[in-house]
This record gives sequence, C-alpha cells and structure tokens, in this order.
Amino acid sequence: MPKQCDRLIDYISGELQGEEKRAFEAHLEECDECREEVEEMESLMEELPYASEPVEPPKEMKSRVLANVFEGEQIETDTNVAHKEEYKEENVASLTTHKQEKRVKKPWTTLLAAGLLLSLSGNVYSFLATEDGATSNVEESIDEVSKKVTLSGQQEALASASIIKQQDNMTLVVEAQQMGRLQGDEVYQVWLINGETPYRAGSFVTNQNGEGAVAFSLSRLEAQGDFDTIAITKEPDATSKTPQGDIIVSSEL
Repeated sequence: MPKQCDRLIDYISGELQGEEKRAFEAHLEECDECREEVEEMESLMEELPYASEPVEPPKEMKSRVLANVFEGEQIETDTNVAHKEEYKEENVASLTTHKQEKRVKKPWTTLLAAGLLLSLSGNVYSFLATEDGATSNVEESIDEVSKKVTLSGQQEALASASIIKQQDNMTLVVEAQQMGRLQGDEVYQVWLINGETPYRAGSFVTNQNGEGAVAFSLSRLEAQGDFDTIAITKEPDATSKTPQGDIIVSSEL
C-alpha cells in the first residue's frame, strides 16, 4: 500500500495541514480507493445530529454498542466471502459488494464507525433523560377540578365555569357557547360576586360559531373573600369597572 494511503484517517480527522494536506489531496486525484473512502466517511459524518450536545452514556451502553459493532463486522466479513465466491462463479460485481470488501481491508473504518455510534448513542441517552425529566415535571403539576357549575339565563346561551387547582394556585376557566354576536369593541365580561360587590374575572370575545373562553387566576382576587355568584354580561368594551350591560348567564357558586 502506498505511503499516502496510510494517512487517510489523519486526513479525515483534520490532522493534516499545509503541504501534507495538499500532498494527500493530490494523491486522492490518483487513488480511487482512498477517494471513495473519504467520500463515504464524510457522507456518514454529515448525517449525524451535531446540534445536540454530547452526553457520556452509561458504561454498559458503551459495551453493548461496541459488541454489536464488532459482531456485525464479523457477519459482514462472512458475507463478503460468499459474495467473492459468487463473483468468481458468475463474473458479476455489485457496488454494494465492492464497498463491503473495502471496509474489510481497512479495519480502522470499524473503529471510526464505533466512535460515531457511541456519540449518537450519547445523544439518544440525553434525549431520553430529558424526556424522563419532562414527564416527572408533568406529573408534579397534575391539575384537579375543585368545583364546576353550569351558567344559564333567559337566552339560549350556555356556559360552564370550573375552578381548577394547580398545586398552590386556583384558576377559573369559563367556556361559553351559543352566545350572541358582538359589535365593535363589545366584549363578554366575567364577574365574580361577593354579596353585592362584583369583581372582574376576565373578558372574552366569541368566534363565528358563538363560542368563547377565558382563564383567570384567582390569586388576583384572593383578598376579596369567598364568592357566591358568577355571571357573564355583555359590555361596551373591556374597561368596565362594574357591570354596564344585562346579565347573559349566571350561576351560584
């Protein structure tokens, strides 16, 4: 094997510089075998997900990956022998067989592929660890409906109101349907009422099907005590401090 062929792995890894690099690139123009090896390994490395930060996988994962790589190489070698016999008998060569034979001639290809597989395995391990952590966070923030009521009125409009407990927070969620059309700056305003005093609890507009919804954090009104009624009114705009329009639907809490 020519001396320049021995420098193939140094070229791929970027260790050749200056005159050495130019000399090897000149060699690539004359050596089909080295040129094909470079193209093949560059194509392989371009497909790896470099955007992910490498994470050291567990030692047992390294052992399994390396074992599978070398086991696969042995199977590949046996397959190459069969291809060579078939070639002698039929005098037919395929591109796939040619590449497989070249991999057997250069054992460093196996080691480089193993390293790339370990890097990819580390990224997969990192992804799975992140997914596990995300699952734990979801489980820690499981929501619970502490109260739900149906709002109704003299019109066809219907609405439901749910108070959802999220760890230490309470959120009011209102969903409405069959609401009348709004004009201009009009909005539907949700009110929580304590005795005779109403408190704003979010406003919403409806879509073309008369559907609307709003979510409101009750921590903003925790100093106002307990509420006995919830109601929705139609307001001229979203700035009303007290109800200006008629009550569309309401319910006791």
